[in-house]
Amino acid sequence: MGKNIANTKDTFFFCDGGSCQKAGSEQVVRAARAYLRNNEVWDTTHTIKTRCNGRCEDAPTCIVHPGEFWYKELTVEKIIPIVRRHLNNENPIKEELLYQKGWEQQFSNNERTPVKPKPFELKDDIELGECYITKGFSSDQYLYPLFLYLLENPKGVMLYVADRSPISFEEIDTIAYTKAYTLELHTKTESIGLTIAAVPKENMELQKSKISSTEYFHQKGTQQTGIRFKNKFGEVLGKIEFDSVESKAWEYCKKIQLQNTSLVLG
Repeated sequence: MGKNIANTKDTFFFCDGGSCQKAGSEQVVRAARAYLRNNEVWDTTHTIKTRCNGRCEDAPTCIVHPGEFWYKELTVEKIIPIVRRHLNNENPIKEELLYQKGWEQQFSNNERTPVKPKPFELKDDIELGECYITKGFSSDQYLYPLFLYLLENPKGVMLYVADRSPISFEEIDTIAYTKAYTLELHTKTESIGLTIAAVPKENMELQKSKISSTEYFHQKGTQQTGIRFKNKFGEVLGKIEFDSVESKAWEYCKKIQLQNTSLVLG
């Protein structure tokens, strides 16, 4: 039988993302759990390993509830006093906090400037001709929402993939992202796989199929808008084009995917 969570008074959410693992999160979790077990509070306290908490620069991190306390740069030596404070309902160790509920700002020793896409530039592209172009983000945290939006708003959206006839998004019935690396677009007759997750460096086949560059373009002459996908070697993996009249997707791309990146047509 698992732990009775109805008895839980305090919960510790330890980030188990890649950056935190490299910074020693596993040792921090082990120390915390050993302390809870040996001090007979295991049954009234819960520890959870999460995926990335989104604060890689402050690794390893932990969020404590109740209260929403975010701790940063944890070590085996730091975690035990932190756990003890919360179990005893004492004030948190403020110098170890990244943020707590009620603060107007966070306090990081390693704050990074948020990365935003660059403004569109007018370029003479070999494939697209004279066009305005910029790069968006290519992680699955961006690509999966993009394809879901296009599934829900398919009108005027065309997909071009090598060795296949162009496919209207209105033909796509479902999208599945259940495999480790691959997003699958299903029509009534076929399934199209796109590699969107981080892949092992040693797997060259996956490296060649992974979308590593996502380019948004607006052709100057034709006014055609769309997205072009490339792998890390600069090879084109596919393209999406939007009908300027029928599709709402281009405005979505500029607002959500490109975070309101400016496009000034000359």
